[in-house]
Amino acid sequence: MLKSLLGRSLFFNAKRGLQKASDAEVTNISDKLFSKIQLEVRGHDKAVLLSYTNFIKNACQNLQIETSRVRHLRYHKWIQPLLRAKFARKKYKLHYEIRTQIKQVDIYNVTGSTSSTFLEYAQRNIPEGVAMRVDYNEICALPEPLRKSIQN
Repeated sequence: MLKSLLGRSLFFNAKRGLQKASDAEVTNISDKLFSKIQLEVRGHDKAVLLSYTNFIKNACQNLQIETSRVRHLRYHKWIQPLLRAKFARKKYKLHYEIRTQIKQVDIYNVTGSTSSTFLEYAQRNIPEGVAMRVDYNEICALPEPLRKSIQN
């Protein structure tokens, strides 16, 4: 009895699924196009940044995505002179300095689905202590009023 009930429910589900598929309207959804995606990677360790930018370049090469060479931007320096203790004198100062290294890679001419897949893969494999900033340049169609004025 259970076997016959399962068989009927599968049959009816398949039949309903076919009916829904034939009634569904086909929508034409165009994918976004990006002329340039700029990846900026920041961190304190030069070796980690070098390794991660090599990983990004190799991933782009395997996926046949066009990239620029890695640009090394000037580092940001944060300097903070502090006293060793709140009651200590001026001669017992400590000097803290943090340097943030910055590297940039540009990715050219990709679709929205390719960029989202690649960025998800790159961001899942980001090492500790590294931050990433992503800037998009999207290619859009002209608005309708501008298109009409150009055609006239």
